[in-house]
Amino acid sequence: MSNQLRVLIVCFFMSSVGAYEWSRTSLSYLNGSSFQLGDNNRVEYSFEHAGGWKYGDNFFWFDVTDPQSSNDSSKTAIYGEWAPRLSFGKIFGFYNDEGFFKDVLLSTTFEHGKSGVASRARLIGLGTDLNIPLFKFFQVNFYVRDNLDAEGVSFQSTIAYNLPLDISDRLSLYYSAYIDIVIGDEGNRSDNSYKESHWHTAQQLAYDVGKMYGYADIAYLGVEYQYWNRKYGIEGGPVENNLKLLIKWIF
Repeated sequence: MSNQLRVLIVCFFMSSVGAYEWSRTSLSYLNGSSFQLGDNNRVEYSFEHAGGWKYGDNFFWFDVTDPQSSNDSSKTAIYGEWAPRLSFGKIFGFYNDEGFFKDVLLSTTFEHGKSGVASRARLIGLGTDLNIPLFKFFQVNFYVRDNLDAEGVSFQSTIAYNLPLDISDRLSLYYSAYIDIVIGDEGNRSDNSYKESHWHTAQQLAYDVGKMYGYADIAYLGVEYQYWNRKYGIEGGPVENNLKLLIKWIF
């Protein structure tokens, strides 16, 4: 594990020491057969943690792809993000849980990945939480994006939402997604650091397996669909359409 990723994980645990008003942690297994740039068939393990405190919220996740692979075309990949946000609404007293615009936040994200070579970025900007009927949450964030491994900056918008689907006392699903849109080119062709504008989304639909047996919100079974236009922002890079099996455990 790289030093930068260790720092990312340490920062996450330090941020979790404070008194959370709410928190949620999950571990997921994903298996897909339409990956691009490497082996088509891969397994992913994904750890996610989200929490809210008095003056903001915090989201951390990291993926490990093909941890047992020794094939050169599918080396183990590790990628993580830490996204703390600071609530202006809660600090200055205009937070409105009933209004369409619930909050305005200072949004930051720190990214680090390693698959052959390291990829690092830091993002800062503004976010808003929206009140949309039926949705558990709906967030829109706008960032200035600084790729630490390439010259120049770009802009990114990130949308994230979760829609619970409670069909009956024993049948529940959820639909959740995030969409990352990166606008602007970074880096130079001369040193192979050039990245193009691109966008990426992951959409999950999962069934609450335990609810039928009286253990709601513990285990989910479903699918994740991943679409990536110009994967990793590589110039002329491939489009990835990837449907994956999803098994998620909440703890």
